[in-house]
Amino acid sequence: MRKKFILLNIKDIKVNKNFYNFLEKNNLLSFDILWNLPDPYFFRKKRYRIVSAYQIKGFKIFIKKYLAHPEEAKKEWENILLLWEKGVPTSIPVFFALSEDKRAMIGTEEIKGKRVIDIIQDDPSKVSFFISKIAEFLAKFHKIVFFHQDCYLNHFYYDEKSDQLIIIDVSRVKYKPFFSKYYFIKDLAQLKFSFYTYLGDKAERWWNFFWENYNKSTKNSFLFLPKLIDLKVWLIKRHTERVLKRGGEI
Repeated sequence: MRKKFILLNIKDIKVNKNFYNFLEKNNLLSFDILWNLPDPYFFRKKRYRIVSAYQIKGFKIFIKKYLAHPEEAKKEWENILLLWEKGVPTSIPVFFALSEDKRAMIGTEEIKGKRVIDIIQDDPSKVSFFISKIAEFLAKFHKIVFFHQDCYLNHFYYDEKSDQLIIIDVSRVKYKPFFSKYYFIKDLAQLKFSFYTYLGDKAERWWNFFWENYNKSTKNSFLFLPKLIDLKVWLIKRHTERVLKRGGEI
C-alpha cells in the first residue's frame, strides 16, 4: 500500500498533517517540550541515540533522539517517507525535528504488530510461516532495488490484522545504489547471521528454507553467491566479536 504524507513546517519541526491537530492540542509543537517529555514507558540508550516511548491521551509514540549525527536522523526520516511512497510498510511518521545545536528527533507511531522473532520464540510452530514471509518480502524489496543494510530478524514486525510484514530501523536503507550487488550480499549475510543468533542449531536448516523461498521469484544465477554470503557472515561475526570484546555496543 503506497502512502504519501503531507508535511507541515512548524518552526524547527516537520509534522505529518495527520497528527498536527493532536500535537497542537497537547502543546507538543515545541522541540524542547518533545525532547524533555517525562515518564516514558520504554527507554533505551545506545551510543548517541536514545529511543523512548510515551503514551499521551491513549496515543503511543516512539521518539528517537539523536545527540549527534543529525544527518543520520534526517536520512532515516527521508527513508521512512520514501519506503511508504514505494509501497513498503515501515513506521508511520509523526514528526521530524532539528534544533540549532544539531540535536535531532524522529517521532513515529507505535508499530501495530509484534516482532517476528518474539512470535516465533513463543510459538516455534510458526517459524516456517514467517521465514517464507520474510523471503517473499525481501525478494520484492530487492527487486525494486531497495537494500536495508541492517537486515536482521529483530527488525521485522508482523501485523496479524493486515497480514503484513513491517520493517523498521531504516536509517541505512539504500535505494538504487551504485554497485547494488554489494548491498544485496550484505543484506542476505546480515539476515543469515541473525538466523544463527536467534535460531540456534536449526539456523542452517531454516536458512536453506529461506533461500529456497527467496529464489522462487528472484532466480539468482550468480555462481559464487552462497560463498560470498558466507564470507560476509564470517566478517560480520568477527566484527561483532571484536566490538563486544572491547566493551562496545552492537
